[in-house]
Amino acid sequence: MAATSVLCIFRSVTVEAAYPVEKAKRTLTEKIFSRLRGAFRGAAVAAENERLKREVASLAMVRGEEEEYLKEIDRLRKLLDYKQRLREKWLASPILSKGCGAASYRRTIRIGRGSLDGVQPGMVAAVPDGLVGKVASVTPHTAEVLLVSDPSLKVACALEGENSAKGILSGGTDELLVIRHFTPGADVPPRARVVTSGLGGVFPRGLAVGVLVDVRLDASGLAREGDVSPSVDFAAIEDVFIKIGGGGER
Repeated sequence: MAATSVLCIFRSVTVEAAYPVEKAKRTLTEKIFSRLRGAFRGAAVAAENERLKREVASLAMVRGEEEEYLKEIDRLRKLLDYKQRLREKWLASPILSKGCGAASYRRTIRIGRGSLDGVQPGMVAAVPDGLVGKVASVTPHTAEVLLVSDPSLKVACALEGENSAKGILSGGTDELLVIRHFTPGADVPPRARVVTSGLGGVFPRGLAVGVLVDVRLDASGLAREGDVSPSVDFAAIEDVFIKIGGGGER
């Protein structure tokens, strides 16, 4: 019995003596494994971040392509809607050439429709974006269209907005058209949208012309004139529509 008691006491003392070592060993092991788990977790998070970055970059590229496709679809839809809306009154025509001689470079275009298609001098040419010009001459299969940038072409216009002014578009460049002879005393709001007024019976009312970007006194100092950023990119158009029939309001 005494031997058994001694053995138990010895075992208890041995266990107690080993406890600090075992505790320190376990604490150290837990710290090591905790750091390893943290390191592995950090590596996994970094890898996941890189994967997500690649996916985001890939999605951005796909989105960019989709946006380009949507823009093209929207452009074609507008063109189709324009053709359908004006099918009975407007005739689509390809542009054969731009400019007819150095003196009138980029002031005229030649189209692939003529008198055999019902095209006559004085008819209006436009695209979905707005007014292009007026037919100046025809042959059986072609026609020459005078652009709104030619100073010999006068277009009655109006600024959108209540009590806004009317004026006459007269020449300019492909980048800036010039509007003159504003209604005396009428409101000329900045950045106003310019459209055809329909007065004179040549151009139908409401065709987009551009946006007013500047207003100043003319050379006489008595009347106002302004620059208009055109709605139509004349350098980029490939087709036009010719209005068959009557013009604007009289």
